[in-house]
Amino acid sequence: MTAPLIDIQDLRVGFRAGGRRMVEAVRGISLAVRPGEAVGIVGESGSGKSLGMLAVMRLLAGGARITGGRILFDGEDLAAAPERRMAALRGRDIAMVFQDPQSSLNPALSIGRQIVDVVVAHQAVSRGRAAEIAVDALERVGIRDASARLGAYPHEFSGGMRQRVLIAMAIACRPRLLIADEPTTALDVTVQAQIVDLIAELRRDLGLAVLFISHNLQLVAEIVDRVVVLYGGKLVEDADVFAIEDSPRHPYTRLLKACVPSLTAPPGPLFAIDGAPPRLGAMPPGCPFAPRCPRALPRCAAEMPPLTVEDGRRLACWNPQ
Repeated sequence: MTAPLIDIQDLRVGFRAGGRRMVEAVRGISLAVRPGEAVGIVGESGSGKSLGMLAVMRLLAGGARITGGRILFDGEDLAAAPERRMAALRGRDIAMVFQDPQSSLNPALSIGRQIVDVVVAHQAVSRGRAAEIAVDALERVGIRDASARLGAYPHEFSGGMRQRVLIAMAIACRPRLLIADEPTTALDVTVQAQIVDLIAELRRDLGLAVLFISHNLQLVAEIVDRVVVLYGGKLVEDADVFAIEDSPRHPYTRLLKACVPSLTAPPGPLFAIDGAPPRLGAMPPGCPFAPRCPRALPRCAAEMPPLTVEDGRRLACWNPQ
């Protein structure tokens, strides 16, 4: 079996909260992605999915820091790598597409300038050659008349086109791992489908490994091989995408799936999971989902369930479906 391209082992990320107390928001996540594989990371806001991937990129801010675990990229531990090494890897070997293209692009610089700057920073090429690479990247993501639009500014593009520009910037240096952090959140449904199709196409054509972050289980299922479900900073289920679609076993996974509107169901109120995710610093002693779980047992509130492995599925639940 092919060795993982990235192997995240017991990753923990915390914030300083008053004095010396450290509050963990990512509480021991482990997952691996092999070359060319696409893995979806799903959960509600506050589950730790974006924070964990920012830790992988070493882009944590606001007092957050890695408090434990390893992030092995091609065998190298990024959690211990110096910033100079990370600056060389970001954009070249690992690239990230953020959810808000409006705030991710510099409004004062043309899109061509921004892509060229990334290419020149990571490749020993002239700015003229970097411009040719930028045109190729823009054409690859579906920007028409790419050479003529190098001089255009972000405000001259629609939201969907700006997201395509961000993806072009991410793939310009042909990274091996693409992290897509809810890249369709700010887009309408039609454009969402186009962006998902584009990432799937780029994955096939360029052999990218992909980590696709979303709160929408159905959207993730369109593009990934495997789904990792997070809740309260913990991994609660990890299985093949077809197993998650057909027979999710963790109650939280089943409820997330029920939240996705059906196009064939009769009109009616949308389903929502009762309650709210746990607050940092006030995590329950047992399963973090126990206070909201319709299948919770007394044991669930008292003891954290271990992460078990059966038939290729990882599951942390005392009373699974």
